[in-house]
Amino acid sequence: MSGRLLALLALLYCAQGLPSGLIAKALPALLRDQGVSLSLIGFTSALALPWALKFLWAPVIDRFGTRKLWLLALNGLSMVLMLVIAAQDFDAWVARLPWLLAVLFCANVVSATQDIATDGYAITQLRPEWRGLGNSIQVVGYKLGMVMGSGGLLWLVSRHGWQASYGSLACLMLLVIVPVLFMEDARTPIQQSATHTEWHGLRGYAWLFRGFVARPGLGWWLATIALYKFGDSLASRMTGPLLTDSGFSLAQIGVITGIAGATAGVVGAFVGGTTLLRIGHREALLVFGALQALGLAGYLLVVGGVRDLYAIGAIVYFEQFADGLSTVALFTLMMDRCRVHAPGTDYSLQASLMVMVTGVAAMIGGLFTDRFGYGAVFATAALL
Repeated sequence: MSGRLLALLALLYCAQGLPSGLIAKALPALLRDQGVSLSLIGFTSALALPWALKFLWAPVIDRFGTRKLWLLALNGLSMVLMLVIAAQDFDAWVARLPWLLAVLFCANVVSATQDIATDGYAITQLRPEWRGLGNSIQVVGYKLGMVMGSGGLLWLVSRHGWQASYGSLACLMLLVIVPVLFMEDARTPIQQSATHTEWHGLRGYAWLFRGFVARPGLGWWLATIALYKFGDSLASRMTGPLLTDSGFSLAQIGVITGIAGATAGVVGAFVGGTTLLRIGHREALLVFGALQALGLAGYLLVVGGVRDLYAIGAIVYFEQFADGLSTVALFTLMMDRCRVHAPGTDYSLQASLMVMVTGVAAMIGGLFTDRFGYGAVFATAALL
């Protein structure tokens, strides 16, 4: 496995994290700072709908064109949409909130489609024994993008304003587009047939999904995917509002949840990938999931009145470290269950199921917190 491949994968997943960081992490804190209600903030998780439905168009990405062409087009379009978002100040966008949400929704459609092409490319290029490390690179790249698109963005906005800050992030997409021009991709008919699904119209489209879910034992695995991150998603969008309501500034929240937290996630992803070379995948899911529950319970200390920045930083660091561990383990097993002729479709189907369930959990999280408070939501998340 070459360092060039790992570097390219890291850049591609980082590119997905830039718009996702705004939507998943920075947006709740920015909206709360503008006085938007917790319930509405919770419902912004509906912007993730393209990630839940991307399996519907995944066969098209697997079958038609090359992944290189898809990635060039999609990353370019993502940059354009980010520049559109940077075209006016954030308070002006909040005054026309439906338009902002519409543009963000389009950005998520592009990012989700890019993910199909990137996952398919990664699965076909990585040998099974290296998928743990490959998924570490995936999580690390994505989380670095999330750092820049969430905590880094909040820090920049507090000093340079919205337009200059987000416009600068949009230009970073050029650092991804240029390497894609030189990426290796399947070219010959034989290579294409080995890594691209066959196409037999609508009937073949339906059989493609049916063939995947009909495999023995897959029902239990799909149930595991559906439930594994439910508790985490119930509370994750409430961490920013919790710190905002606890009296912390946007810059402090950016450093705590974005920079420090995502750094911990990066470390956890690296540790998770190397650990998977030594222990079984099932054991890793159990141990890393237990650590994730313990990390979520740590936020109860903030609810209880802890205001020391170092203590809160430690809580966020541990929880995000555990999140990096558990995410790598889950993604690696998802790759293992992909068929060679339809990697983007199979992986997208599993990922879409996870996003559907966790998206519902995130939407419930805002309503749950409005009704029962921050303590209840983090305690419930840890128990789940």
